[in-house]
Amino acid sequence: MLHRLAHGMNGKFVVSTFFANPTGEDKAGGIISHHPVSDVEGMVDAIMAHASTPNANCYVCPNLMRTSLERGKKGAEADVLAVLALVADLDDDTGRSGTMPIEPSYVVESSPGNYQCFLLLDRPLTSDEAKPLAKALKHAANADHCTVDLSHVWRVPGGLNWPNAKKLARGRPPEPAAVAIAEAWDGSLIDVDELRTTLAPWSGKESGSGQLVTLGELPSVSDIEISETAAAMLAADDVGDRSEHAARIVEQLAFDGLTAEQACSAFLAAPGNWFRRYDTKDPVKDFERMWPKFGAPHAEEREAASRVSSSLMAKFATKNQFPAAANDNVPAAVESPRPVDPWAQRKHPSLPTGLLPKIIEEYAASQAEIMGVDAGGIAAAALAVCAAAIPDTITLRVKRHDDWEESARLWVALIGNPSAKKSPIISAATRPLRAIDDDMVRKYLDEKRAYDALDKAGKSDKSAPRQIRVRIEDVTVEAAQEVLRDSRNGVLLIRDELSGWFGSMEKYGSSKGAAADRSFWLQAFNGGSYSVNRVGRGVVAIDNLSVSMLGGIQPEPIRRIAADAADDGLLQRLFPICLGQSSVGLDVPPSAAVGQYSGLVRRLHELQRPFQGSQKEVPLKFDGAAQDLRQELSERHHEMQGSWEILNKKLAAHIGKFDGLFARLCVVFHCIESSSPRPSSVITHDTAKRAADFLHDFLFPHSLAFYQNVLGLSDRHDAVLATAGWILAHQPQKITVRDVRRGDRTMREMDVDQAEEVLRKLDAMSWVEPLQSLRRDSVTYAVNPAVFEDFAQRAEKEKARRERVRDLIASS
Repeated sequence: MLHRLAHGMNGKFVVSTFFANPTGEDKAGGIISHHPVSDVEGMVDAIMAHASTPNANCYVCPNLMRTSLERGKKGAEADVLAVLALVADLDDDTGRSGTMPIEPSYVVESSPGNYQCFLLLDRPLTSDEAKPLAKALKHAANADHCTVDLSHVWRVPGGLNWPNAKKLARGRPPEPAAVAIAEAWDGSLIDVDELRTTLAPWSGKESGSGQLVTLGELPSVSDIEISETAAAMLAADDVGDRSEHAARIVEQLAFDGLTAEQACSAFLAAPGNWFRRYDTKDPVKDFERMWPKFGAPHAEEREAASRVSSSLMAKFATKNQFPAAANDNVPAAVESPRPVDPWAQRKHPSLPTGLLPKIIEEYAASQAEIMGVDAGGIAAAALAVCAAAIPDTITLRVKRHDDWEESARLWVALIGNPSAKKSPIISAATRPLRAIDDDMVRKYLDEKRAYDALDKAGKSDKSAPRQIRVRIEDVTVEAAQEVLRDSRNGVLLIRDELSGWFGSMEKYGSSKGAAADRSFWLQAFNGGSYSVNRVGRGVVAIDNLSVSMLGGIQPEPIRRIAADAADDGLLQRLFPICLGQSSVGLDVPPSAAVGQYSGLVRRLHELQRPFQGSQKEVPLKFDGAAQDLRQELSERHHEMQGSWEILNKKLAAHIGKFDGLFARLCVVFHCIESSSPRPSSVITHDTAKRAADFLHDFLFPHSLAFYQNVLGLSDRHDAVLATAGWILAHQPQKITVRDVRRGDRTMREMDVDQAEEVLRKLDAMSWVEPLQSLRRDSVTYAVNPAVFEDFAQRAEKEKARRERVRDLIASS
C-alpha cells in the first residue's frame, strides 16, 4: 500500500521497534531500519524479525523520509520528504476518542477500544502543506496530539501490542493485544482538496488571528519583570510608523514570556512619545486587537513547549532517542546527556604500544629518549619516510570486486611550537632516505657528464640519462614536475616549514596560477598520470604523479592558512601530529632498532611487486577476515563523517580520507614486516587490525586535537563560544535565532542563516534541543539543564565579565 503511494519517488520508509517494560521504565532507544521505495520484502523482514520477540512493539511511519537520513535514525518532521497519509489517533483509554470528520481509508485497532484512522492521500504533500491539515484533523476528531506529528510511527496490523508498566497501571491485562485491521482499505484514496474543505471549520484553531483577546484583571506594572529590550522599545521616541512600533512591542512582550494581562499593563504604562497615538484612541482595544496576531503565537508556542517538556528531558538522553512511538509506548525519561565543553583543549595523544611494526616502535622510543622529543612525532615521521621508500608499483587492491588500488603514500604534518624540535625529528627520520637520494643524484650527475661529453653522433645513439629521485625539498611546482617526470615510484617532499609550501601556492592570490598549483598537489596525493601545458616547455607528461610528504608547521600559521586558503580539501589530506613538550635528550646508547631503521628504508626502496605463484606479478589483497574488517571500518567512517558534518566540515572532510589512509597504512605495515624482496600478496587480519587501531587510537585523536585545539572545535567557533557564553550568562530555558542575534558583537554580526547554523552546532554538542513549534518559520530550542550544572563556574565568570564590560561602557 505505502510503496504504491510512493511509486516513482526517491525516498525511504522507516521501520522502528521499541521495547516495552512491564515492570518499570521503558528502555530508551530502539531498533531502526530504512527501506527504499519498492523494498516491500525488506520491510516485511524487518517487522517479522521481532514479531514474536517478547515486549517488542513494531511500528512504521507511513510518510517518506529523505534518502540522506542518517543510518539508525527514526527521523523527525524536518526529514519528511513526502506526506502520503494523515493518521488520527483515537484512544478510548486516554479520553481521545472523538468522531472522524471524513470516512478513513482504513482503520487499525491497536488495542481494544483504541484506533488509528488512516487517511491515504491522492497525492503526496510537503510537510508545510500537510501540517495545517493534521492540526485541523486533531481538533475535528478530538484526536491525540501525535496526530499532528508527520514523522510519527504507527502500529503494524498483525503484530502485537505489548503493554508497559503505565498501561498495566491503567488496567490493561498483561497479555499482548493483537493489532488488527478494524476497517480494511478498499483501494480508494482521499481527495486532498475535498479533505481541506471538510476540515476548514477546524482550520486555524490554534491561532487567535483576527479575533479579540479577552483580558482578565490587569496586574500592577511594578510587579512585572520587563526585559531591557522591551523597556527600551516602550520608552522610545520618534519611532516613525507608530502602529508598526506598537505591534513590535506587543510581539516583544509576548516573546519575553509575559501573559496577555501582563503585557497589556506594560503596554499601557509606556513612557515613550509613540504612545501619543492613543490620544484619540482606546489603547486597550488596540492591544486586544494586536495580541492575537502578534502576541498569541508566542504564548501558544510556550504552551506547546510546556506540553512536551517532560518528553523533551527524555530526548536529551541521547541524540538517537526517538519521539514516543504511538502515545501508549512512551520511552523512559532519563538524565540529560552531558554537554560537550566547547572551550576544552584536548590532551596530547600519546603513542600506543603494540600496534606499530616492532622496528618502528623501538626506533621511535629510542630516538625520542636520545633527542628529548615526542615519540609519536618520530613514529609518524618514520612511517612517512617508509611510505615514500616503498615503490608505487606495490599497490593494494582494496575491495574484492573493484579496481580501486592504493599505494603507500602518506602526508604527515608535525604541529608544534619551535621548542617542539620539529626540524630535528624530520632530519633524523629522513636521514636514510636522503642517503639513498644522494647516491641517486651522484649517479645521475656522473651519467649526465658522460652524456654531455658525447658528440652529436654519440648522443643520437644513446638516450639522455633520467633524473630519478626519492626526495624533493624547497622546489617550485615546475621543478617538481621535472623530477617527477622520471621518478615513477614517487618521492618524499620534505619541508621543515610547511607555511612556505602553502605560501608558494598563494603567491598568485585567487588567480588561475594558484588553482593550478593546488590542483597539482591534490593529484600528487592521489597518484596516477598527469599532464600539463606550460608556456615555453610544451606538454609535460608524468606517468605517475606521486608525492609523500613530511613537514612541520607552528599552530598560528596553520590557523591562518586554514582560515584564508581555498577550501578544496588540500589541508584535509594532511595527517596532523600535535607534538608534545620536548625535553633535554639523554646521552645513552641507541637501541639496535636505530641502526636497523636505515637498513629497513633501503630494503623498502628495493622491494618488488609480489608474485602469484611463481611468475605473475599481482597487487596486494586482504584475506577474508581483513576484508570484513575493512567493510566495518568503511561503515564506521561514513557514520563518523556524517556525525561531524554539522559541527566541523573541515574535520568531516578529513575523516572522509580515512578509508584510503587505512589501506595505505596496511601497505606500509605489511611491507615493513616483510622479510622477502617480494612481500606476500596477502595482508592478514592481524596486520589490518593493528593498522585500524593505530588509525583510530592515535591518528584520529591527533586529528581531533588539531581541529579542536588549533583550528577550533566547530566552523565559526567564535560564534559558537559567544552564544554558549550568552546562554551561561542569561540562563534561559529556551533560545531562538532572535536571541542569538541580540547578544554580543560577534553574535549581532551573524545573519539568520548563520545564527541557525550556530544553534544546530550547539544541538550537536547537546547544549540545546529543538522544540516542536507552532511556527514553521522559526525553531525554538530548549536549553539542556545540564549546561548550568557542568559550567556553573564558567557561568559566574561570564556574568562577571559582562558586568565589567557594561560598567566600563557606562563610565566612558
